[in-house]
Amino acid sequence: MPTVIAPTRIKLQNILFATDFSPLAQTALPHAVDLAHRYGAKLYTVNVLPHMPFVEAAQPDPEEVRLSAKQRLTALTSCASSRGVEHEELIVQGEVPEVISKIVRKYAIDLIVIGTGGRKGLGKLLLGSVAEQVLRHATCPVMTVGPDVLRTLVEHQRLSHVLYATDFSEGSLHAVPFALSLAEENNAELTMMHVLEQLEPMPMQYSKELLADYRKRLWEMLPDDANLWCKPHVSVAVGEASGEIVRLAHDRQVDLIVMGAHGGGPVASHLPWTVVHSVVRHARCPVLTVRGTRAAG
Repeated sequence: MPTVIAPTRIKLQNILFATDFSPLAQTALPHAVDLAHRYGAKLYTVNVLPHMPFVEAAQPDPEEVRLSAKQRLTALTSCASSRGVEHEELIVQGEVPEVISKIVRKYAIDLIVIGTGGRKGLGKLLLGSVAEQVLRHATCPVMTVGPDVLRTLVEHQRLSHVLYATDFSEGSLHAVPFALSLAEENNAELTMMHVLEQLEPMPMQYSKELLADYRKRLWEMLPDDANLWCKPHVSVAVGEASGEIVRLAHDRQVDLIVMGAHGGGPVASHLPWTVVHSVVRHARCPVLTVRGTRAAG
């Protein structure tokens, strides 16, 4: 198993919040503003306008649409101004995944924050069906605020409990620095979790040994001095992965779930996109997904 290096604090210098102005999308904005304030980051807010190749008499004027969007975006970011957060509004025309991808590269975005109201899959994200592609392919971490997230969480001004879920794959390890760093900065509880999706009954003694081995591997992912700067726990559950992750997060009043997201591949693992989707859909706290080597850096 790859060695996990002791935490160095993550740096968030540029945060992107994407909105379509729908009410549920707005629930994610306070989380973006809070993170920008906490890290001294610049906050970019973007609304993506669809292509309007031609104008008929019955259609709105493109410039009026753009001006209206600009005014709404400016009004929306008043909360950022009140907290002294540097921010910039972007109105861009095009396809959402391509636009966000370009913004991420152009402004060196470290984190994307989006809201979703979807209960039948991320195809119902508030940014439209293409938002699933943003979450799936973003080269930087994505914080998703789902429909069941408690609005009171952002009022805490700090994280008191972070849950990191892993399947021990190389991809999931990219999320470890974020979980460790956030727990350290907030002197928070940190639960390291693995779910064993048992396909068939196994002898009790073998089951106990397997669970003990997974708990040991989770402890080994923590730096030796972790108890000096956070309150570490480990948890190994048996069952359906997304359900167990959401249940534990609810039972322990977790403020943030951190997951390494990957596509799975030919060998099934417990953190493919179907699991990420289900956790985002049902969690009562935001979910931070991290993928790729850039995100880990």
